[in-house]
Formats: sequence, structure tokens, C-alpha cells
Amino acid sequence: MSNAMLNRICNDENDPMLQVKLRCKHGDLLSMQTSWEEHNPARRFWSCPRCREDACNFFRWRDREDADIRSNKVPLACYESRVESNQVVMKEKKKSKCSNLKVIVLTIIVCFLFLSLTKNVKDGSCRCVQPKLP
Repeated sequence: MSNAMLNRICNDENDPMLQVKLRCKHGDLLSMQTSWEEHNPARRFWSCPRCREDACNFFRWRDREDADIRSNKVPLACYESRVESNQVVMKEKKKSKCSNLKVIVLTIIVCFLFLSLTKNVKDGSCRCVQPKLP
């Protein structure tokens, strides 16, 4: 689930702050975003999308910093679903890495066996059992 989708789910449509039009020094119209950091879960803010490019540094919390996060009426379920989603993605990545590693190791073993067999045949050191003829 994308940040934009979670922002829409978690934002209260009756919140008057959603109608506020904020602009940074570039004149860009800023949309409200939601923080998913551990120390500010589900807390709303505005920031300039070009803050890293042009050192704009525009950042403003939707609420006061001393306000209780629960008073913002942001459902904790949004934060929890984000955490669960991230855990599922991490598990899938780990499974994929393990599968890829197994394939690589198996390929190396097969190549090693093939090379050692062809070397023995070329050197004549292959000790094949000769059938005894009567």
C-alpha cells in the first residue's frame, strides 16, 4: 500500500486542515502527508517535495508538537496496517533471497562436478572399470 493511499485512508475528510493551502518558497502547493516513523506514528505534516534538491527545508507539523498524537483522531489501525505490510514485504524479500542463494550454490556445485569430470576424462585419469571378456 502506497503512502498516498494510506494518507487518504487515515485523513479525516471533515478535517478543516485538509483544505489549507500551503506553499513553500518555490511556490509549490504542498499536500498533507503522514509520518510513519516510530517516534511520530501517524502524525500529519507538510514538507517541500524539493527539500533535498534546493535546500528549501520547508516543514510544518499539522498539530502542535506538544499535542497528544491520539487527539488528532488518526486511527492507530493505519499505522499498524503499515507495519504489518512492511513485515510481509520483508518476509517475501527474505524468502526470495534464500531461494536465489540456493540456486546459485546448486549451480556452482553442478559446474564444479562437471569441470572435474571433464578434466579427469581429458587427463586419462578416469578410472573406469574395464569389463573382463571371457
